[in-house]
Amino acid sequence: MSSSPAPLVTIVFLAYQQIQWVRASAEACLAQRGGPYEILLSDDHSTDGTFEALQAVAAAYRGPHQVSVRQSATNLGIGQHYNDLVRLARGELLVTMAADDFSTPDRVERLLAAWESTGRRADLVASHVLDMDPQGQLHGVLRVDDLGQWTSLAQWAEKRPYIIGATHAFTRRLMEQVGPLDPQVFYEDQIMVFRAIAMGGAVTVDAPLVHYRRGGTSMKPAFESPEALLRWTQRQRRRELAEMRQLLADAQILGCVPLVQRHIGTKLARMAYLHALGESTTDAQRWQLVREHRDAPFWWRLRKALHGIYPQQTQALKQGHRTLRNLFKTSAGSR
Repeated sequence: MSSSPAPLVTIVFLAYQQIQWVRASAEACLAQRGGPYEILLSDDHSTDGTFEALQAVAAAYRGPHQVSVRQSATNLGIGQHYNDLVRLARGELLVTMAADDFSTPDRVERLLAAWESTGRRADLVASHVLDMDPQGQLHGVLRVDDLGQWTSLAQWAEKRPYIIGATHAFTRRLMEQVGPLDPQVFYEDQIMVFRAIAMGGAVTVDAPLVHYRRGGTSMKPAFESPEALLRWTQRQRRRELAEMRQLLADAQILGCVPLVQRHIGTKLARMAYLHALGESTTDAQRWQLVREHRDAPFWWRLRKALHGIYPQQTQALKQGHRTLRNLFKTSAGSR
């Protein structure tokens, strides 16, 4: 494959532990019109048969696209999985596909046409999606924002666009000029849009091109214990911290640190403090964090620390406050 001309488009197909959907999703990937495209079917070290299913789909394929199947040696996570695929891809426009979604047959053609219409200037192309439940039933169109309306990072800082990363195609230069993602990054959506707006811009195709499955690892599940809730909360905090730190690192390269610092500085300070509190195991550590994290308001730090030290008492106070507030509202409404 290395001796053949470099393709214009590479489809990067990311899978992990999705045996129930991966075969149909991969077949939809291989059914893309146009091309030929380079298609990288990549599994992030699944243990449920996902990789073997991808191998079977590729072995049965008899079409024009250049298809290869790979598997990470260990489970890497979203950020490093993306980095590895970008390094392997030979195309100039990289179209992302996820193993729990389904792309319409014309998706790549339409994303490519939108990119070409900008003179290949835009660095990211998005689209709307068809809302799909876990059972595969469709529930109408979910519309994302028109990224063409965001022409500066000042607009992005004032109001981030609503986007869905599963729809994105992005240029190779978007990654090469700013650099790879931090391996801790889980939410790459806003990072990629931020980079694109700072560079060549972004556009949205006014059509639903992905059957986007509801759910996923970012949704809040039911918890069997308070400890399970804490573990999930800490995981989400780590992911948000990784996103914000990546944005600041990118801002260093793109020359816009003051703008990004104003936009996320307060949130980053608070999230870092909450994460540190969640990792602490003694009251002494929590009081030390109150003293050290001076980039967040003191009374806010104190209140959060007290909740960690006296969880039952502070929860009772919160419940009492809600009860009194509701009584007040009921009393005021009956006058």
